[in-house]
Amino acid sequence: MQVLFTGLYNKYLSNAALKAVITGFYFTEAPQDAAMPYVVYNLVSNVPDWTYTEDMENSLIQFSIFDDHSSSTTINDIYEKLTALFDWCVLTIEGYSHIYMKREFNILTRGNDTWHYAIQYRNEVQK
Repeated sequence: MQVLFTGLYNKYLSNAALKAVITGFYFTEAPQDAAMPYVVYNLVSNVPDWTYTEDMENSLIQFSIFDDHSSSTTINDIYEKLTALFDWCVLTIEGYSHIYMKREFNILTRGNDTWHYAIQYRNEVQK
Protein backbone atom coordinates (compact mmCIF):
# COMPACT_ATOMS: atom_id res chain seq x y z
CA MET A 1 0.00 0.00 0.00
CA GLN A 2 2.33 2.68 -1.23
CA VAL A 3 -0.47 5.24 -0.99
CA LEU A 4 -0.66 4.64 2.79
CA PHE A 5 3.08 5.20 3.20
CA THR A 6 2.84 8.37 1.12
CA GLY A 7 -0.05 9.58 3.28
CA LEU A 8 1.98 9.01 6.47
CA TYR A 9 5.01 10.80 5.05
CA ASN A 10 2.93 13.76 3.83
CA LYS A 11 1.34 14.05 7.28
CA TYR A 12 4.84 14.26 8.78
CA LEU A 13 5.92 16.87 6.19
CA SER A 14 2.99 19.08 7.17
CA ASN A 15 4.09 19.26 10.82
CA ALA A 16 6.82 21.74 11.74
CA ALA A 17 6.92 20.70 15.42
CA LEU A 18 8.01 17.11 14.73
CA LYS A 19 10.28 18.08 11.84
CA ALA A 20 12.13 20.51 14.14
CA VAL A 21 13.18 17.83 16.66
CA ILE A 22 14.28 14.91 14.45
CA THR A 23 16.90 14.56 11.75
CA GLY A 24 14.84 12.31 9.49
CA PHE A 25 11.62 10.36 8.95
CA TYR A 26 12.42 7.12 7.13
CA PHE A 27 10.39 4.27 5.66
CA THR A 28 11.49 0.79 6.84
CA GLU A 29 15.09 1.69 7.80
CA ALA A 30 17.32 4.69 8.30
CA PRO A 31 20.56 5.15 6.37
CA GLN A 32 23.55 3.67 8.20
CA ASP A 33 25.04 7.14 8.76
CA ALA A 34 21.78 8.80 9.92
CA ALA A 35 22.25 11.18 12.83
CA MET A 36 19.98 10.66 15.83
CA PRO A 37 17.29 11.36 16.79
CA TYR A 38 15.21 10.06 13.90
CA VAL A 39 11.98 8.15 13.23
CA VAL A 40 11.49 4.99 11.17
CA TYR A 41 7.99 3.86 10.19
CA ASN A 42 6.92 0.55 8.70
CA LEU A 43 4.03 -1.80 8.11
CA VAL A 44 3.69 -4.54 10.73
CA SER A 45 0.61 -6.16 9.18
CA ASN A 46 -2.18 -5.48 6.74
CA VAL A 47 -5.47 -7.36 6.63
CA PRO A 48 -8.21 -6.82 4.06
CA ASP A 49 -11.64 -6.29 5.54
CA TRP A 50 -15.04 -5.89 3.96
CA THR A 51 -18.74 -5.54 4.52
CA TYR A 52 -21.43 -6.43 2.03
CA THR A 53 -20.80 -3.22 0.09
CA GLU A 54 -17.39 -1.87 1.11
CA ASP A 55 -13.77 -2.97 0.80
CA MET A 56 -11.39 -1.86 3.56
CA GLU A 57 -7.78 -2.32 4.66
CA ASN A 58 -6.85 -2.66 8.33
CA SER A 59 -3.16 -1.99 8.93
CA LEU A 60 -0.83 -1.97 11.90
CA ILE A 61 1.83 0.74 11.53
CA GLN A 62 4.88 1.05 13.78
CA PHE A 63 6.85 4.20 14.37
CA SER A 64 10.28 3.70 15.97
CA ILE A 65 12.05 6.68 17.49
CA PHE A 66 15.81 6.31 17.98
CA ASP A 67 17.87 8.65 20.15
CA ASP A 68 21.38 8.54 21.63
CA HIS A 69 21.08 11.24 24.32
CA SER A 70 21.93 10.01 27.81
CA SER A 71 18.63 11.32 29.23
CA SER A 72 15.17 10.23 28.12
CA THR A 73 14.00 13.87 27.91
CA THR A 74 14.59 14.24 24.15
CA ILE A 75 12.96 10.97 23.12
CA ASN A 76 9.95 11.67 25.33
CA ASP A 77 9.58 15.10 23.72
CA ILE A 78 9.67 13.50 20.26
CA TYR A 79 7.11 10.91 21.41
CA GLU A 80 4.75 13.70 22.53
CA LYS A 81 5.06 15.48 19.17
CA LEU A 82 4.61 12.26 17.17
CA THR A 83 1.53 11.16 19.10
CA ALA A 84 0.05 14.67 18.92
CA LEU A 85 0.39 14.44 15.14
CA PHE A 86 -0.86 10.87 14.58
CA ASP A 87 -3.37 10.12 17.39
CA TRP A 88 -6.80 9.99 15.72
CA CYS A 89 -5.45 11.96 12.76
CA VAL A 90 -7.02 12.11 9.33
CA LEU A 91 -4.73 10.90 6.56
CA THR A 92 -5.05 11.77 2.90
CA ILE A 93 -4.66 8.48 1.04
CA GLU A 94 -5.21 8.47 -2.70
CA GLY A 95 -8.10 6.21 -3.71
CA TYR A 96 -9.25 5.63 -0.12
CA SER A 97 -11.35 7.26 2.56
CA HIS A 98 -9.58 7.35 5.89
CA ILE A 99 -11.64 5.92 8.76
CA TYR A 100 -9.33 6.15 11.78
CA MET A 101 -5.80 5.99 13.13
CA LYS A 102 -5.69 4.77 16.74
CA ARG A 103 -2.63 4.27 18.94
CA GLU A 104 -2.62 0.74 20.35
CA PHE A 105 0.78 0.12 21.90
CA ASN A 106 4.03 1.79 22.87
CA ILE A 107 7.17 0.79 24.72
CA LEU A 108 10.36 2.65 25.61
CA THR A 109 13.60 0.67 25.90
CA ARG A 110 17.30 1.45 26.19
CA GLY A 111 20.21 -0.66 25.01
CA ASN A 112 23.76 -0.02 23.82
CA ASP A 113 23.49 3.68 24.74
CA THR A 114 20.49 4.14 22.42
CA TRP A 115 16.87 4.81 23.33
CA HIS A 116 14.15 3.13 21.26
CA TYR A 117 10.49 4.12 21.49
CA ALA A 118 8.17 1.80 19.53
CA ILE A 119 4.66 3.15 18.92
CA GLN A 120 2.06 1.13 17.04
CA TYR A 121 -1.11 2.43 15.42
CA ARG A 122 -4.14 0.66 14.00
CA ASN A 123 -5.19 2.31 10.73
CA GLU A 124 -8.41 1.64 8.81
CA VAL A 125 -9.16 2.86 5.28
CA GLN A 126 -12.07 2.23 2.94
CA LYS A 127 -11.79 1.81 -0.84
